[in-house]
Amino acid sequence: MELLNFSTAETARFNKALTFVNSKEIDIDLLAPATLIVKTENYEDECEQLTPYYACLGVENWNARMVYNPVRGGNHKILVNKGAISGLSYIHSMVTELVHLVNFSRYGADHGNVYRFDPEMAIGQYYYEFLLWTKFQAMKIATRAHALLSWHEVNGDDPPADGCYRFAAVDLASTGLIESLERMRQAADIAVWREGLWTVLEEMVLYFGRLTFYQQEPRPWEVDERFPQAGIEEVVGLENSLIFYALLQQTGEYDQWLEQKGNFRKVIVAMQEQGRQLFKATGD
Repeated sequence: MELLNFSTAETARFNKALTFVNSKEIDIDLLAPATLIVKTENYEDECEQLTPYYACLGVENWNARMVYNPVRGGNHKILVNKGAISGLSYIHSMVTELVHLVNFSRYGADHGNVYRFDPEMAIGQYYYEFLLWTKFQAMKIATRAHALLSWHEVNGDDPPADGCYRFAAVDLASTGLIESLERMRQAADIAVWREGLWTVLEEMVLYFGRLTFYQQEPRPWEVDERFPQAGIEEVVGLENSLIFYALLQQTGEYDQWLEQKGNFRKVIVAMQEQGRQLFKATGD
């Protein structure tokens, strides 16, 4: 793996962050020789230049972007937005995109060229369920790598004597989930509700990805006092959401997701049924 425009210190921190990534979760060595990571001052322009050749896949963001090459043995790239870096935030961004890159490489090998998927093919190949899963995985792994690296930056290289890392303050950033749930509550009809469901699911996997660093069981209220339990119960069902969270926690690697992808779809369908019943009850 080659890093361009990063200082020696930044590269060393990134390499240390990778030591907090479990090789069973993602096999970094799978793509390392063929991956270039570039920090750029012209992020927006470079992303626009990619448009004719690499369509958006649903994981793009303002901080960094992976450039996944579907050709077997092809080279890959990760662009990091220099303007979006604050402190060690680049670590979170780089690990996030690296996780996506490895997962897309595995998925592409099994399901074909994702750039050629039309909506019907995407549904048939469980692509939308895969997107939710890889976003959870990326958030989970990047949160861990960033948090542990940050801890060592303050406390030194040695791990805690008792093996237990402790953090003074934790921001689980549930605002996006809360806002998306509120928009769903205000949906005028079932069509608007269904369209908003995928936004809720995306916010949910990002929230659960941050949360799962601090707990091993799907009991979010034990960690986050602001967990929007009432809103989740009303919109998609608390039980459905906890089953979804448990599935995400249980699928720590790509092969496990392959085994469980049908169960992911079942719980999403159950959430859709919750919406159908909600609007049936109100007569809309």
